[in-house]
Amino acid sequence: MAFEKQVTIPGDDQVYAISPNIKKYALTDTGFINKPNGTYVLERSLEPMKPVNAAITLKIVVNATLTGLKIKTLNPAGTIIINLFEIKDNAEMVKLYHYYIDDLIQRDVLVKVS
Repeated sequence: MAFEKQVTIPGDDQVYAISPNIKKYALTDTGFINKPNGTYVLERSLEPMKPVNAAITLKIVVNATLTGLKIKTLNPAGTIIINLFEIKDNAEMVKLYHYYIDDLIQRDVLVKVS
């Protein structure tokens, strides 16, 4: 999957983009890990009551030049994209998803695209 200027996840109507004010230190301050290929990766569990390797996760990847990103919600194995909004009893996962995204918006990592 290529890096995009604007992204959304299945089931979420909101479109997100990288903030024009993004700084590399803001990525590391918010928990992104700088990989050897230069990308920044953030993975967060959306099911905190389960072990990390058995939980649906939010994965956000920003390219090395800070111009493109990917946002996915993945199954525990990290191989299948999950529509978080179609899962039965998803209220806590959706709330946690929005919490993580809103935190990145407040810290000038992401912006909402209207």
